[in-house]
Amino acid sequence: MDITQIFQIAGIGIFVAVFYAILKEAKREELAQLLAISGVALVTLMVIRLISGLFNEVRAVFFLQ
Repeated sequence: MDITQIFQIAGIGIFVAVFYAILKEAKREELAQLLAISGVALVTLMVIRLISGLFNEVRAVFFLQ
């Protein structure tokens, strides 16, 4: 796992939080909610990819592939 991946996830979180607040203040709650859900989905996909890589590493250690 690289430190840049952590910064990418944190950057997405900051981006979503800032634009969520802006949209919420502009009375665009629907778009703010959609932005929050899409941010969570994006980060979830990134974390799933990282977990998949972890499982591949563990499998390579124990099964010598």
